[in-house]
Amino acid sequence: MNPPLPAELENDFGAVQLLEFDKILEQLAGVALCPISVEQIRALRPSNEADQIQRRLDELTEMRAALDFDEHFPLSSLPDLRPALQHLRIANRSLEIRQLIELAQFLAGARRVRGYLLARREKYPLLAEIAQPLTPLQDVETAVENAINVTDGSLKDSASPVLARLRKEIRRATTEARERLQSIVKKLAARDMLQEEVITFRDGRLVLMLKDEYRHRVPGLVHDESASGRTLFVEPMESVEMNNRIRQLQSAEREEIERILLELSNRLRLHLPKVQENLTRLVQLDVIHAKAHFSRQLDGAAPQLQKDGRLKLVGARHPLLLLSSKKARAQVVALDLELGGSKALADETVTLILTGPNAGGKTVTLKTVGLLSLMVLCGLHIPAQPDSQIPIFRRIFVDIGDRQSIEEDLSTFTSRLARLVEILRQTREGDLVLIDEIGSGTDPEAGAALAIAVLQELTRRRCTTIVTTHHGALKSFAHETSGVANGSMAFDRDTLRPTYQFRPGVPGASYAFEIAERLGLQKEVVETASQLVGKEKGNIESLLAELEAKLAEQRQSAEKLKLEETRFTALAKLYEERVNALKAQERELKQKALAESEAVLQRANAAVEKAIREIREQAASREAIQSAKQELQAVQKEIAQEKGRLPAEAPAADSPLQEARPGMRVKWLKQNAVATVLELPDSSRRVLVEVGTLRARVPLAELRLHEAAAQTRLDSLPKISSTDAPATLPEIDLRGMRVDEALTAVDKFLDDALLAGWNEVRLIHGKGTGALRQSISNFLKKHPQTQRFHEAAMGEGDYGVTVVELK
Repeated sequence: MNPPLPAELENDFGAVQLLEFDKILEQLAGVALCPISVEQIRALRPSNEADQIQRRLDELTEMRAALDFDEHFPLSSLPDLRPALQHLRIANRSLEIRQLIELAQFLAGARRVRGYLLARREKYPLLAEIAQPLTPLQDVETAVENAINVTDGSLKDSASPVLARLRKEIRRATTEARERLQSIVKKLAARDMLQEEVITFRDGRLVLMLKDEYRHRVPGLVHDESASGRTLFVEPMESVEMNNRIRQLQSAEREEIERILLELSNRLRLHLPKVQENLTRLVQLDVIHAKAHFSRQLDGAAPQLQKDGRLKLVGARHPLLLLSSKKARAQVVALDLELGGSKALADETVTLILTGPNAGGKTVTLKTVGLLSLMVLCGLHIPAQPDSQIPIFRRIFVDIGDRQSIEEDLSTFTSRLARLVEILRQTREGDLVLIDEIGSGTDPEAGAALAIAVLQELTRRRCTTIVTTHHGALKSFAHETSGVANGSMAFDRDTLRPTYQFRPGVPGASYAFEIAERLGLQKEVVETASQLVGKEKGNIESLLAELEAKLAEQRQSAEKLKLEETRFTALAKLYEERVNALKAQERELKQKALAESEAVLQRANAAVEKAIREIREQAASREAIQSAKQELQAVQKEIAQEKGRLPAEAPAADSPLQEARPGMRVKWLKQNAVATVLELPDSSRRVLVEVGTLRARVPLAELRLHEAAAQTRLDSLPKISSTDAPATLPEIDLRGMRVDEALTAVDKFLDDALLAGWNEVRLIHGKGTGALRQSISNFLKKHPQTQRFHEAAMGEGDYGVTVVELK
């Protein structure tokens, strides 16, 4: 059972609404297959139990791996079976044909899902544990399929011998009645007494369409008439007995159908507890399946759960911004933020004061932290890197937006102050507090003083707190107070637009005058306002702006240095690989030479033994024979010592790894996939690896050295590979990249190839629509180091690969 939401998460202005978590749940519910699953998703609530949260995340990670790397998961539909199961609880009540069909398809789906997961128990142990209790009821499933035609929902003639006989008799009786009526039609048509020369049905009986003026000329029963009254639907007396016979047979047919449906229903009724358990299990898997699809939409990952209060977001993005449109996805700026830590360190930062320009992303940052925390507590992946860390917060308090109320006589300030009072009354260590524009709505000095007092108390309680503000006094407070830190959102002074990038440790300027001027406020008014604000205030704003500019320059320089460091690391690795290749070649030549020497020695040994035999036959002395053998043994010992000085054999590709280094290419046995090591093993011998877009921490024991482990993964550079075979060209795989990503990668790849001394390289872009190939061709035409390029030969990739010759 999910624990109930704390009171502050359930009210009208609680965290769920303010952080828009309800929208996340609606997006997630839209992926579910079953209405029951939709209800459960909408009722998802955060948990405070670490084991429960970790299990939910692990189940989701297994399902995501199945969707990404395995065969199609056999769950495509799941109807709401609750009405049918309710009917089965009533004795001697038969189900409708539609309900029987749904139950049969449901049982088949449960059987397939169980077989799929149990066959992959080692890869997905948690999912297999959920699927284990699923009970196959193939005999019931087959009985329904044999009796009911799924395409049109009718019972098959073969459902029972009685039904087959009755339907045969109905067809024969109907044919006889039609033939009789057809003869009557010909007679009446000859006298022009019929509106149409057709035989039709009324109330299940065969009738003729007689003109009204002849109603008394044809003996029979009138069953109906047209709206105009000009046509009568008459059953001639000659066919009444035949129609009666048909109705009797049809009544018997309905009784037999009802008997068959009741028999099938009773067979299901015998297994009602198992069917109910199957539904419960499949709904649970459907919810996890929906979470995995949602994770793929967000390119999400499972973060690390933290019990010491450390909050660390790496490459985090607001999920609703990602889902808003594909165009906006590339424009969502990633958030890197770290806060909190060991309870034993009193000076560890737990409070962040976020400043910067209006519309610069402060509130979005606030909501991103809160929303991702809620998602993790509900067992959902988040759009962030897998080395992100999320604490298990006890409660989440949110104060965002204006809550003034005319009915309750609350102004903006009083409503927000009432909320602060409530937060201080309830919060304690382990809570997350998010407050937007703290201390606003009243006199700036008084508001800033109240905000400082509130933050001092929250910091003392060791609550993880993030607030936004424009008060300068809070910036100084953060600078001077232990456990409190500044942070800001960057602003581009050249374009006068925010960059939405978070900068830790640095307070931000408001840029109120610059933004006002950009929005069209008269320059004279802006200048007057600048004078009114005071020289000291203006100097502080200018100082902050200058500090921002210098920090931006330092970041650019650091990025360039990091890029150069990565280049040199790659080249060093490449040269190391070439040296190793030469050493291996040298060793191979030595082994070959020694093998030839051993062959010569064997021949020499045979010759010596022959000579000894001849000497013995000629009665030579024992001393001469012993001397010859000693010389032979000395030569053998010399060769053995030479072989011992050869380098040891490299470890086999399938031997367990003893260590893992960043950049190493390994084989992940559990997923049967090639992965790249990103970090050194942690204390529990788990390694962060990357497979495609998926990152995960896996035990070192599940990894093996990949046969092509000579490549190094670079965070921002393409891969250059070199092998022993001189005919093999270095290549880069661009498939799956966007055009701008691919062109950047190609540019860096060509630079690396030139530095490495390659004259020819291969660009693997795939065939697809040809858009990526054309963009690369246009880029190569303008590249200064490109001499010529052409498509690869047939069998080597043809037009899916471009071969580039460098100058």
